[in-house]
Amino acid sequence: MTKIVSILTVCLGMLTSAYAQQDLAGYRTGNYTGVNGVFSNPANIANSRYRWDVNLLGVNASVGNNQAQFKLGDLGKTFDGDKLTDQLFGANAGKTSGIVNVAIHLPSVMISVGPKMAFAFTSRARVLGNVTDMDGQLVHQIRELDQNSNLPYTINSNGNMGVNVSGWMEYGLSFAREAFVTGPHYFKAGGTIKYLSGIGNMNVHLNNFKGTIDEDIIQQDGYLTNTSARVGLAASGVNVSDFDVDQLTKTSGHGVGLDLGVIYEYRPAESKGYLFKVGVSVLDIGRLKFEKDLARSAGYNLNIPAADRFYLSQLNGVSIDDYKTTLDQYPQYFVPDGSNSETTYKVSLPTTMQINVDYHLQDHFYLNANVQLAMAKNTTRPFNGQYYSGFTLTPRYEGRKFGFYLPLSYNGLTKFNAGTSFRAGPLYVGSGSVLTALLGNSKQADVFVGFRFGQLYKKSK
Repeated sequence: MTKIVSILTVCLGMLTSAYAQQDLAGYRTGNYTGVNGVFSNPANIANSRYRWDVNLLGVNASVGNNQAQFKLGDLGKTFDGDKLTDQLFGANAGKTSGIVNVAIHLPSVMISVGPKMAFAFTSRARVLGNVTDMDGQLVHQIRELDQNSNLPYTINSNGNMGVNVSGWMEYGLSFAREAFVTGPHYFKAGGTIKYLSGIGNMNVHLNNFKGTIDEDIIQQDGYLTNTSARVGLAASGVNVSDFDVDQLTKTSGHGVGLDLGVIYEYRPAESKGYLFKVGVSVLDIGRLKFEKDLARSAGYNLNIPAADRFYLSQLNGVSIDDYKTTLDQYPQYFVPDGSNSETTYKVSLPTTMQINVDYHLQDHFYLNANVQLAMAKNTTRPFNGQYYSGFTLTPRYEGRKFGFYLPLSYNGLTKFNAGTSFRAGPLYVGSGSVLTALLGNSKQADVFVGFRFGQLYKKSK
């Protein structure tokens, strides 16, 4: 368990950002996103403002949780490992959930074929990690064994506690075109098919964990007793405890993904462009099939009788990649359940549905509303990563060379956040939570930055 805490803390501490799910907060709502528009709705590139567009490089990094708070003016102390862990798994912590989301937008290109049709090729590297319903009190008791007077501590969980991290490359081919026009009503549709190359996956989960942690005063060591649970370990690809950058070039899984989207625009004759538009898209349909590393993967039925003790010091110094080897040394408690007979396992993509309404207020001013519905869950399938459902309202000003965006969001994990983003020539940069962190405390922090360029159509377009 302490290894799980360490991995989570490292993930949170490595990033100085945390928006729980959406890439390119605020900026993604505009009409000048070019090839990047396919990531929110593939239909966006049909009848685009651009003849062609190239994204050179972009990075979107985020972390979020339901316990720890971030302050923009105090980031050094905020991301201190001990302080962060105290907030996530402190004495007063309940069930802790969190997310780490990183997307590196690699070179991508879009080409319009007349006003009705467009193609795009995109490439991204992505990492998604989730902590789900981890019992904060249990972790706190383990961390404070040597100075704890509140033992024994008993836990009775009927759900899944777990940590999972997946990394993959994706290469997408997008096509979008005008579907039909009737009077002021304009429809377009698009899709992206993606080849997925798995870099690695690691997950640890405890299902229906019921047990007691206590301390042996004579041996000065903590132990578990009267404990039962279903324990699962699975690993593929990257070795967490002995990481080498060369591992990132090796493939441990494959898959196919799909994004689909449609857009309706109402274009009255007296209006320049649309008065309002409605878009619906389903993103990240598909899954990755990972090759299981049998030396690091296992499933156990844990049973420690009330008269027995499993001392936690037996896991001291053991890396997460060596847990299986260590647990196999105690077959009287950790009984293999036979699940390791399979040599592969499947991890679903974090599927979401996006419902987007954009209203043209006047001249260069717009108001955008977006609903994100999470369609993938890891409560019953701990291998899977997931995003969270939420709502974002974004007023914006945008012209051909400059754009300003003010995303105001609420999601199921980190609640309310406010941020801002900018577009100036080839540069786009922003955050979905910087204003919340600046004015007070935020349970998320995120940042993105990127460079792209393209050829705009003339204004008559």
